[in-house]
Amino acid sequence: MPNSGVSTQVPNVLPESGAITTNGAMARARARRIAVLVALSVLLAALLYVAYYYSQNRHTPSLSFTATAAAVEPLQYLYSFAGTGAQAMTRPTGVALIGNRCYVTDYAYHTVRAYTVDGAYLFTFGAIQDGTATSLSSPVHLAIGPDNTVWVTDRALKGLYVFDQDGTFIRKFLPNGDASFQWSPLALAFGPNGDLYVTDVGNSLKHQILVFGSDGKLKAHWGSTKQVVNVTDSPGDFYFPNGIAVKGTGVDARVFVADADNRRVQVFRPDGSFVQIFNTTGTPRGLALDSQGRLFVVDALAHRVDMYNDKGDMVATFGDNGTGPGQFNFPNDIAFDARGRAFIADRDNNQIQVWGPIVGQIPGVTRITPGTAWVPFALILLIGAPLVWLATRPRRFLVTPDFVDGMVVADLVPLMVRKRWRWVMSEGAAGAYEGSVVDGVALGDLLHDEPYSEPDAQAIRGRLGTALGTARLLAMAKRCRVLCTEDIDLARYAVALGVDVYDRTAWIEHFGKKKR
Repeated sequence: MPNSGVSTQVPNVLPESGAITTNGAMARARARRIAVLVALSVLLAALLYVAYYYSQNRHTPSLSFTATAAAVEPLQYLYSFAGTGAQAMTRPTGVALIGNRCYVTDYAYHTVRAYTVDGAYLFTFGAIQDGTATSLSSPVHLAIGPDNTVWVTDRALKGLYVFDQDGTFIRKFLPNGDASFQWSPLALAFGPNGDLYVTDVGNSLKHQILVFGSDGKLKAHWGSTKQVVNVTDSPGDFYFPNGIAVKGTGVDARVFVADADNRRVQVFRPDGSFVQIFNTTGTPRGLALDSQGRLFVVDALAHRVDMYNDKGDMVATFGDNGTGPGQFNFPNDIAFDARGRAFIADRDNNQIQVWGPIVGQIPGVTRITPGTAWVPFALILLIGAPLVWLATRPRRFLVTPDFVDGMVVADLVPLMVRKRWRWVMSEGAAGAYEGSVVDGVALGDLLHDEPYSEPDAQAIRGRLGTALGTARLLAMAKRCRVLCTEDIDLARYAVALGVDVYDRTAWIEHFGKKKR
């Protein structure tokens, strides 16, 4: 985790006795910082636009309100998960989703692990039947078949294996039904019509793309091996093609291939005819298309994800190198869920990062390609969006059992009920109140379990030297930004992380009077 400027020495900012509270000081400080950031962002955006416009037109722009295009919105970091203990992933290289399940190839432990999209561990699988091989050896990429089966490539076994959703081995895919077919499948994707597209690096002289119909017969293939000097050289040739994605059907269909070691993405029609080249910044690996058809490219050496439009223009990028939230360390693959969230295999950070549509401050480095007409509207959005978000977002309180019990005993539970308030507890804690009704308030509906981020908790533990259970609670508190507790030691740690803290007396003084 990057240094936030907070000392690892727990400050003695709370009184030894009396109310435990920061009186909202952290929130006010954040609001001031946000206001400064908004102002600086507006100024920087205006200066960049003026510089770009002048370089294109040799005169400065005048404001015009005839916008023809909307500003591109990058994604923002939401959370990450890695599993714990024997359930923890190590060097995840591939990711795919079915409904509420996230499947991850664990390259180091030669398995595929399944989690919920919230990061809860489900199960591990990898048993196969392939001659003398009884388990996966080097699983790399995976994809979901049209029938919701899980397809996994294995680099060491040079094979493609099919499992059901629960990890039960179904079969080995045999191209043309031929067990002697020589290949080494790396990445794969299914087209809208059910055709299977595979990047093949089995022959060192013929790195290629293979297309199979639903009957397993080879329909098309193209490519050979060549390392280029300029990205526009030798279209149709590859040097270790990795990720692949397919968009559309018929004459509009396009096949995107991450030509990794040639530092480019090549675009083809399904028959292999060349269309164009996208010039990338480093080493493209995983590819995925969002619901709007925009191409997202995982750049392993640049430690970020780039977004491209249909013309091949990079319109946004997010993430940078590091070990903190929103930072990557050799990311390798990407997949989208039905909600438009990107799940990214952050290989050397041993985790899956989840990014979603923008709702606030964006971690990492974000670049939006400027246009020439939408800037006035973009500036309004840039100024207004953070203010609207701050005004309308739900207020979340992380609450400990001692605080809840104190409110129950004092008959003050009705004060906790408000439409835009959400009361959060650590996983499993809210279950203790299920079925309890106090003064007409169902505590099971009022209190909500939420998961914690294990990487965030481990970073806090290393920084503050707390017990792991305390670090997990503090990771949640940092996400919620408000902690309600009667525990003075926990309160001191929370303050060290920039969290506003209230005990029952202070909370009633600050929020209860507003409720009345």
